[in-house]
Amino acid sequence: MDLFIGYLETHKMELRYSQNVDPCSEQLGLVLRAQRACDLVLSRPVMVAEAWAERCGDTTEGFIPHREWKTFEW
Repeated sequence: MDLFIGYLETHKMELRYSQNVDPCSEQLGLVLRAQRACDLVLSRPVMVAEAWAERCGDTTEGFIPHREWKTFEW
């Protein structure tokens, strides 16, 4: 996470959070999803094409399919 934030700061990109509190960058088209695996919490990147990058962290109005947000819920 620190590397992600550092990269965004270095390249003057904005860090945002989805409604599920997943960090994301619209400029990169990247959402870092939290995924539970038994007793572990893993991060899983979701990368989207430029056409979906705007509002990629928006779980209600973004272009990422609804099932992605529901697949690995806590």
